[in-house]
Amino acid sequence: MIEEKKLGVADFEQLFNEKITPYLADRIREYDFVYVEADDQERDLLLKKIISFLLDKNVIYSGEHRHNEWEAGWGENLKDLTITSQKEAMNPKYFGKYNNLRLRQKFIHPVSKDFERNSLWIIVDWLADTYLRKFHTVYEFGCGTGHNLFRIREANPEATLWGCDWAKSSQEIIKKVNESGVDKKIFGKNFDFFKPDQNFRLEPNSAIYTVAALEQVGGRFQEFMAYIIANSPKICIHIEPIAELLDSNNLLDYLSIEYFKKRNYLSGFLTYLRELEKQGKVEILKQSRNYIGSLFIEGYSVVVWRPKN
Repeated sequence: MIEEKKLGVADFEQLFNEKITPYLADRIREYDFVYVEADDQERDLLLKKIISFLLDKNVIYSGEHRHNEWEAGWGENLKDLTITSQKEAMNPKYFGKYNNLRLRQKFIHPVSKDFERNSLWIIVDWLADTYLRKFHTVYEFGCGTGHNLFRIREANPEATLWGCDWAKSSQEIIKKVNESGVDKKIFGKNFDFFKPDQNFRLEPNSAIYTVAALEQVGGRFQEFMAYIIANSPKICIHIEPIAELLDSNNLLDYLSIEYFKKRNYLSGFLTYLRELEKQGKVEILKQSRNYIGSLFIEGYSVVVWRPKN
């Protein structure tokens, strides 16, 4: 008989290596994180699937050339805003593509609906609760549909929220959210990681964050970092693939790192940030993995830092 397991508050305390607040505990209890661990046969099949992908010469890699694809992708969500409720329509369509995920360096099969999306939301809720409650303005860069902004809103009801993305369809989604009255203090801005708009200045006492967005720049993050440091936000949060935090001697971690390379995902970011810290330009407040991931990668590691100006 297959044993079902369930993530609870104590499990997330272990994964995050922090005491869970009552606010976050309530969020965790909203979802049923039920799963079963993959057996040896299923594990082998999943490893074969990943290795086959890594050997494929026709894999699509990230970068500037994919701008039109993201424009079209968020455009699909924009169309759905007229059909379903707005918050539901803003959920990205890439969640739930595969029946298996990663947890604690093992493959699992989720029993509960939306396990991956909800586990990511818990990570966002955790960081919003811990770091973003006091700020007057919060910016998400690479916001896509803007769905993560609702998580920030629950922790910080008063802040002005900005969703910044290179796809114009993203701004159209956020505009509809604002004009419909769902959230009158949320705004969109066209912003390109590769060509930061230097005229778009961040407000004083502001915070910024990214969620699986900076991953798309590969090793080309220096211009964005220079822009952020020049604007001096009080805190910067990233939930991204961070190879430096994984264990290359562990097979699943190793394959995750190789997937980062294959897809040209974020590379060298934490190493670069550590060098800036040595130079006295930034302070790193947190760097941790959470042992939660999708089939191919563990891509939800956390880095928190701030400029030292």
